[in-house]
Amino acid sequence: MANIITCKTVDGKTVQYVDDIIGSGAMKDVYFSPDKSYVVAFYKNPQDAQAVDRIQMITGRFKQSIFEQVGGEYWKDLFCWPTDMIEHNGKLGIVVPTYQNHFFFKYGSKNDDFLAIKGREKEGKWFASANNQNKFLDPRERGNTLNYLKVCILLSRAVRRMHAAGLCHSDLSYKNVLIDPEQGHACVIDIDGLVVPGKYPPDVVGTPDFIAPEVVKTSHLPKEDKNRFLPSILTDRHALSVLIYMYLFYRHPLRGGKIHDIDDELRDESLSMGEKALFIENPTDHSNAVKLNQVKASSLPWADTNKLPYTLMGPYLSVLFEKAFITGLHEPSKRPTADEWEAALVKTVDLIQPCQNLACEQKWYVFSGKTQPSCPYCGTAYKGKLPILNLYSSRKEGSFRPDDHRLMVWTGQSIYQWHVNRLIAPNERTTAEQKKRVGYFQFHNNQWWLVNEGIKALLVLPDKRQIAIGDKLELIDGLQFVLSTEEGGRLVVVQMVDN
Repeated sequence: MANIITCKTVDGKTVQYVDDIIGSGAMKDVYFSPDKSYVVAFYKNPQDAQAVDRIQMITGRFKQSIFEQVGGEYWKDLFCWPTDMIEHNGKLGIVVPTYQNHFFFKYGSKNDDFLAIKGREKEGKWFASANNQNKFLDPRERGNTLNYLKVCILLSRAVRRMHAAGLCHSDLSYKNVLIDPEQGHACVIDIDGLVVPGKYPPDVVGTPDFIAPEVVKTSHLPKEDKNRFLPSILTDRHALSVLIYMYLFYRHPLRGGKIHDIDDELRDESLSMGEKALFIENPTDHSNAVKLNQVKASSLPWADTNKLPYTLMGPYLSVLFEKAFITGLHEPSKRPTADEWEAALVKTVDLIQPCQNLACEQKWYVFSGKTQPSCPYCGTAYKGKLPILNLYSSRKEGSFRPDDHRLMVWTGQSIYQWHVNRLIAPNERTTAEQKKRVGYFQFHNNQWWLVNEGIKALLVLPDKRQIAIGDKLELIDGLQFVLSTEEGGRLVVVQMVDN
């Protein structure tokens, strides 16, 4: 049986680890604590003074600024953040919490886990490719559109928090993100290499597929060259955009059919991802469109951008994909921020609609705004009455403006405080009280109803008839009702589609 080693962190805490390597990467050897609640990771090579200083800051001031503030507990699920630094037997190490259980494969791969990945960590790469999903993963591991939207919200939120602290990850990719599409969880890992622009330069330029074009284009220059682009918050924004696109479409936004150098594979790759990078769905330049005759059958239908274009994710995300991969692809300052992604993803979740085909693999789709909606994944048309709630909010008493925000109605769909009032947002600051459902929708006797569970001032216009808590309101076309009379309170206008 392996020995248990006891040592102290640089600030005097006692830690233990089992002297048996459970994982070994390019930079570190990893050991479990006896109770497996944390791991100790020792760097294989000596770290210079700057690296030591960086780790001290990450386990000290930066950790405190994120986790020891109001709402800090929330971030413990979204980051696997090093807690302490160790120097033991001449080696430098860090203490890191163990990944949560849902980030390990429960079922693994197909055919009774023929790849033997059950129990291994859910590295994001498994889920970012249609080929990987279709060929290898057990269907129960794959998740669906709604859960991938939830994953992307959490990733955007985590990156937004890092950037707000002045930090960039520098290697944001599917290798440094754990996701759980089965339930909709996400966690950013490998935090010990964080970049502080102007203070701690990057250790790496990133992972292929996620390195920003300007970094690829100038990678041949010395690091000291003023024309060289290194990882920064702006390059993180590119990587985040790529991650979101890949998790929602299982394909890469820049890997199309265009060949730039048929004789030199490395140069072709450098041009495709760098100087000549081009969105595969660019509406005005189709030269990098995916050539379906070159695509594996296991990558379909996802590789077919005509069948499943980026626009199927609705208006809020479509605009950001265009900013990321058209406007901002070669102009870093124009890329969407993590904050913009988070806001758009939250609004997109409100556009989600369950597919009426119970056998549909994706189970959900984003409402297209059409009067005859259908699932883009299986083609099933929506049948029956479909209420769409258009949200307006007050800027001053009695005056409402459109919020460019809709809430789709389906049986069991909920209303929360952030629907009641524009000034409340679902994020790390949301209180326990604000997370409680205040209403829900049900279809009964061929009619749609809103059941009021906790909306104190639900008023039907124009007569301002109040719907008391515990009562219900029938939804009909053109109906208007107010959810709150306070500043930021919402007015709802019902639009009914009937197919």
